[in-house]
Amino acid sequence: MRKNATLAAVLLLFSTAIQAQVWLELGAKGMMGFTGFRNKNISNDSRHDSQLGLATSIGAVAAINIGEYHGLNIEGLGATHHQSFTFRDDGGTSNAINMEWKSTDLYFLYRWYRDNGAFLELGPKVTYIREAQQSYGTDWAKVTDKYADKYYSAAFGVGGFVSTSQVLTVKTGLRAEYALTDLISEQGQAEGYPSPYANFETYAETRPFRLGLYLEVTFGVGGIAQSMCGSRGFIFGTGYK
Repeated sequence: MRKNATLAAVLLLFSTAIQAQVWLELGAKGMMGFTGFRNKNISNDSRHDSQLGLATSIGAVAAINIGEYHGLNIEGLGATHHQSFTFRDDGGTSNAINMEWKSTDLYFLYRWYRDNGAFLELGPKVTYIREAQQSYGTDWAKVTDKYADKYYSAAFGVGGFVSTSQVLTVKTGLRAEYALTDLISEQGQAEGYPSPYANFETYAETRPFRLGLYLEVTFGVGGIAQSMCGSRGFIFGTGYK
């Protein structure tokens, strides 16, 4: 039933695209914001104090706009995530734990545009971890094998147009993300990461989340639209007025 509903939605979008104006934009994107994670063991443990971290991303975006109100954004961003918390050991000493992972993030987002220039976006994100390191106190260690090769998230955002022209479009927005799968690999789970020092009785998944502001600058490649003479053909630029 779910596959049939998905196929019907894809076919409906495809049929709409055939009849509507379809525009392609290519450009760059940067994002910065707060990040953290949910881990039941750590959040319920009085020995731990968590803090929000910082995540930055930069990369490329392809925007396919279908008609005036619908669009698909495909984004590939290189990201760096920082997360910090503290742990008080049996002697009462407070130890800083820092987590950092670098990733390639792929977004596949549906956008719903309004006449006033605002839009909503929703879709999946896949994070491929390239490198990870973690510290306990002042001791840093490379822990890429303790972290998952990839994890999946759901992303939701709101945004709007800053400026538009026949060639250049600038958009900005606020995006929230929450991981649907674990940050930690099977090997890391067996060793109790991200807190192997705490000796918890049971393992708890680590689900990263993020809230960030972004700026998106795209150039109108062109699209298929109806010209003044009534025939459909390729037109340079964007479909924005």
